[in-house]
Formats: sequence, C-alpha cells, structure tokens
Amino acid sequence: MLEAAKERLEEARIAMARGDTQQAIAELGAALEIEPSIDAYLIRAEAHFSTGNVDEALADVDKAEELYDADPKSSSILWERIDDARSRYTLAKNPDPGPPIKQRISVMLPIQLSDPADLFIRINKRRELQSDGKTLLRKHGTVIYDMEILDRNPVWAESIIELTRGTRANFHAEFVYNHTQFFHLQAPNAEFVQATRNQYDVASQLLHTLDPLMRAVNAPVALMRNSNQVNACEEIFNCASEETPANLCAAFCKIYNDEHNACLFTVGMHALGYADAQIPYEIMPMEIAQDVLYEFHEFQCVALTWNIGETMQFNSKITNQTYLLNLYHCGRFETPGEARFNQFGLWIFESVIG
Repeated sequence: MLEAAKERLEEARIAMARGDTQQAIAELGAALEIEPSIDAYLIRAEAHFSTGNVDEALADVDKAEELYDADPKSSSILWERIDDARSRYTLAKNPDPGPPIKQRISVMLPIQLSDPADLFIRINKRRELQSDGKTLLRKHGTVIYDMEILDRNPVWAESIIELTRGTRANFHAEFVYNHTQFFHLQAPNAEFVQATRNQYDVASQLLHTLDPLMRAVNAPVALMRNSNQVNACEEIFNCASEETPANLCAAFCKIYNDEHNACLFTVGMHALGYADAQIPYEIMPMEIAQDVLYEFHEFQCVALTWNIGETMQFNSKITNQTYLLNLYHCGRFETPGEARFNQFGLWIFESVIG
C-alpha cells in the first residue's frame, strides 16, 4: 500500500509540473486515502492555492500539522514548510490593506498638454521617478501612486484662491486663475502590496516624490486634498530638503479659524496617522494657538499613540504651561472615506493645569 501511495504522489508531482492542478488534486486525494502524509497534504494545499481555493489549502495545512504533531520524529524542515504555507495562504485570505488613509494630492500644471505622453516623458527623465502612464513610482521608495490628468476646474480654482488668500504671492493666484490641468495622485496604490505600512512613512515618501515631480512639470502649487492645504513649489522643496516632523505636519496639515465656535482647529493630521487638534480661544488667543497647535502636532509625531476617549497632559514650551486634553471622535468630518475624515480622532484642549 505504501508503494501505491508513492506512485500516486509521483503522478501528482508530474501533473503539477505540467500545470494540470485538477489531475494533481485527484492523484493526491487517492494517495492520501492509501497513506496520509505531510508531504501529500502540503502538495495538495499548494494545488488548491494555485486554483484560488484558499480555504481548502488551509484545511490541508491543518491536516499536515496534525500529522506533524502526532510524530515526534518529524523534521524541522517539514515544520518550516507547514509554517511558510500557512503564512502565505493566510496573507492571501486576509491581505494587509497597508496604511489606512488614502492620500490625495493634486499638482497644478501651468501649461496645456497637447499629448499626455509628453508629461510622462518629462517625469521619466527625472532619475528619481518612473511612470507607466497610469501609476507613478519613486524609484527608491516603496509606495506606488495611482495618477490621472484632470482638466481645468474653475470651481477648484476659486476654492484654492480663497484657501490661500493672504498667504500666497499674487503670482500664485495668477497661476491658479490661468491653470489648465491638474495632475492628480493617490497613494498608496491598492492594487500593489505595499512594503510601507506606516502612514507617516507614506507621507514622508510622498513629500520626497512631490519634490522631483513638481520640478519635472514646473508646477507652481500642490493641493493636499486631505486638508485643503495649498503648498507652493518652494515650500515643498524646502520641506523635502529638510524633512522634520514639524515640516511634514506643516505640509499636510491646515489650520482653520472657527469663528462660530471661537476656536482654532487643524485638518490633515490623519495623512500622517495622527489625530487633529482644537484649541478654544478661552484657553489661549488665536495668534498663540496657531504655534501651539503645530507644536502639539510635532509632539504627536515623536510620542506614543492614543485611543479615542483617552486623556493626556501636554506641556507647551511656547506658553510654558501644561494643558489637559481629551481625545474625541472627529466632530466636523464624520463620513468615512471622505478626504478630510480623521479616524484617529480630535484632541481638544480642555483646560490649563496649575
């Protein structure tokens, strides 16, 4: 009987080699009826996996492990095969989604493109970048970006002018009024398994991708859609050349004045993997609150993470005072998937301690 099982197992190997997985599965089933073995179960698991039947593959791995546990003389090499198979099949069944936040950025193109291919030629001339026309890759990074060219949108133009009023030079406003197209990026690309899992690392790589990209297309501004923060090309270049938590926060995060609720709050920290923050004017005046918000966000980037409902104390070096903060659900942008929704919550400065 043992010899018959070996013959069936050999037939299964031959069938697998020529790509006939169904025949291999049938031969392995016959072999296992004659003589159950770890090898046969693992080969059949691989055959099931190759046809997309992950549950059957995992079931065979379980049976292989049962045989392994029942035989004290089983070799460590067999265990390594069992462990490797389970890891691969489990990952295929429950793929790691990568960083939880989709970052959306629009780079303004100052000139009309007669042929989109011209843009990709300019991008591929940069030693740091590579594009196939649908995706963008920073050659020394691990994040792949979906990309598309969007035609001029006058509503966006008016919105950007309003968002940057008083904070940008007049020539930036002229660029916005007269722009013709946006080069739109989304990261990370969901079709690829990303080596980068950390949201902060994705943001860092994006900053270093934007630098050569904006240089390649002579882009005057980039719009961070996670916060509606508008960055001039000079700001992106400066942040990329001296990347610090403070510069990364400033690039992705925007501060808003809520006159109705008498507070200053931020939007965009979720692009880095952190909660936003809000300071009521009763705690401190607006002109000081802005600096303290950025100080607090920089602190978040180098400290531990928290869960919604928790409380913390923060000592500001700017005001030389300690504040009590509570972490709440995002109260302004409540729709998951919406660009400005922050699933990490909102810190609110509640009071001064001492």
